[in-house]
Amino acid sequence: MSKVSGLPRLRFSRRWRVIVLLAAGILIWAMVFSQPDGRLHVTFLDVGQGDAILIQTPDGQIILVDGGPDPQAISLALGEALPFWKRTVDLVVATQPQADHVTGLVEVLQRYKVKMVLESGVLYDSAVYQEWHRLIAEKQIECNVARAGQVIALGGGVTLQVLNPWLELFQGTSSDVDNNGVVLRLQWEDVSFLLTADIRKEAEFRLVERRVDLESTVLKAAHHGSKTSTTSQFLEVVAPQVAVISVGEDNHFGHPSPEVLEKLAERLGEENVYRTDKDGTIEFVTDGKRLWVQEQ
Repeated sequence: MSKVSGLPRLRFSRRWRVIVLLAAGILIWAMVFSQPDGRLHVTFLDVGQGDAILIQTPDGQIILVDGGPDPQAISLALGEALPFWKRTVDLVVATQPQADHVTGLVEVLQRYKVKMVLESGVLYDSAVYQEWHRLIAEKQIECNVARAGQVIALGGGVTLQVLNPWLELFQGTSSDVDNNGVVLRLQWEDVSFLLTADIRKEAEFRLVERRVDLESTVLKAAHHGSKTSTTSQFLEVVAPQVAVISVGEDNHFGHPSPEVLEKLAERLGEENVYRTDKDGTIEFVTDGKRLWVQEQ
């Protein structure tokens, strides 16, 4: 067999070998420190005038509830919250079809591998909602319609329960799209989160009347703190210790309502009411017994 000759050899100086080894070592340690820590993380992302809630379970599952109104904002927020090599989302929930919830999720479907989608199933005519469904079909993502009573086991005893919408959807209310939004209760042992989407008082009253288990440690105030929601009766039943309002700074809707802020402050204390427009991204961490809060 003839010998091939004349080809230049690739040579790396000792300096470059050291740099490569250091970079590899840093990457390995970064991966080690970013592994699941055995705690539940619930992060209310600052994405402007909209909702986006990132859930990371003790077993390492990733769930995203809504994506906000801005593709760039959700991309930046997820880039900061997740390791750069984490490109899979186990579950995406679109609580309702309007742009302030779905626009960012279209970007997520494009940039991440999404295993499953859960949505309200409410018909809505908009270009962004059509694109959302087009991508789900194109990527052959499992898509399920949320209905009250469904329970999703997330491993390690963590559960995500659907409380709304019901089989009989709201019709003729102040906003059927809002009232038929997906309401979720996330629980791990003694700590729970009630994620209320944009539901209004009609949906809140139905949940109370039907004696749904609403009591929760953390309440995401519905509809960005609008006066259409967070009624006194609903607050009484939920009995939260902490409240979060996902809202954009200086929005033209006047959210959050001064009335709602006063109601929450009187019940919980101002120090236990968080707002993404003032506090930025807010992360809750729990071991199932205790709860820590971190503003980013």
